Amino acid sequence: MKGNIQIARIFGIPITINYSWIVIFLLLTWALAFFYFPLTYPALSRATQILMGVVTSILFFGSVVFHELLHSIVARHYGLPIEAINLWIFGGVSRLSEEPRTPGIEFRMSIAGPLSSFFLAGAFALITYFGTLLRAPAIIGVAFYLAFINAFLGAFNLLPGFPLDGGRVLRSVVWYFTGDFWRATRVATIGGRIIAYLMILLGFVAVFSGVFTGLWLIFLGWFLLQAAAASYEQMVLKQALEGLTVGEAMTGNPATVREDLSLLELVTGYFKRYRWSAFPVVDEADTLLGLVTIRGIRKIPRERWDGLVVKQVMIPLSDEIVVSPDDDIYRILPKLENKSGGRLLVTEDGHLAGIITREDVTRALRTRMELER
Repeated sequence: MKGNIQIARIFGIPITINYSWIVIFLLLTWALAFFYFPLTYPALSRATQILMGVVTSILFFGSVVFHELLHSIVARHYGLPIEAINLWIFGGVSRLSEEPRTPGIEFRMSIAGPLSSFFLAGAFALITYFGTLLRAPAIIGVAFYLAFINAFLGAFNLLPGFPLDGGRVLRSVVWYFTGDFWRATRVATIGGRIIAYLMILLGFVAVFSGVFTGLWLIFLGWFLLQAAAASYEQMVLKQALEGLTVGEAMTGNPATVREDLSLLELVTGYFKRYRWSAFPVVDEADTLLGLVTIRGIRKIPRERWDGLVVKQVMIPLSDEIVVSPDDDIYRILPKLENKSGGRLLVTEDGHLAGIITREDVTRALRTRMELER
């Protein structure tokens, strides 16, 4: 995702921050340090109030990471690859390479986030209690705010509409009882739209009543509305691709490049000749080793192309860039958006069977639509 910077890796999962989150972090710190804490704890020194604002913002940031991390841990437990956890203006999101395969998996994965927030709310409430016993207003102030905000975060995410966790919980329940994924997605999407319109309406009422924080509610409702629409479009795409496999759309017998080929030879003899954006990499025995992309080559200065070989810059073979001919195309679409440059290796019994690209998917979909007219 553009505009993201990686700040950490927890349990092997990259944690990235969007620039919009940095703005919110600074605004929250400023509001807490110079407005909230001075009003609620005026007897404390200005330095203490500022420190409380900074600590609270950091711990809130950690709470959001914990919320998303629980989603990711549960998802990975059920074999769903996690690309990254992205933090941005509205909180966080765990990016999955695949969608959950059963309603039970989706329910457990979705409910984990809100439950983690309620757990943190309880933990901070307990700290507030001990802070009261110790008569430590700084600890009380920070812990009480975090208990409230985590409880709010858990409750808000349980609202039954996409893209919130509650929307996924709703979809899993409807999916379980009806056995119809499409109907379940439609119900959750409608729920998301209703919630979005209610938030926008309440935001306008608040603004006209002189409460200008209602603008934030309008903005958030608008975002949820857009996300709900995107979820519906995704459902329509999945319906269109239903039953279409990678083997039906892939390009078979693709050209390969040797691991010891120089980058200069790769560019002049392959990228310029074939006009493709990536090539499978093999060794002398034609064993598949990975994928080399033009996007990776562009990061290297041209004067170094003659001194480097393909093996030094390729993407090593891994589940992130490999699919099977029997895989459902819709389920591998997220992989096409990752670091592979829009091309995935198709392997069968450990051997290269072909390559599938976004263009292959579009062509296969267009062919299906033409035949069904």
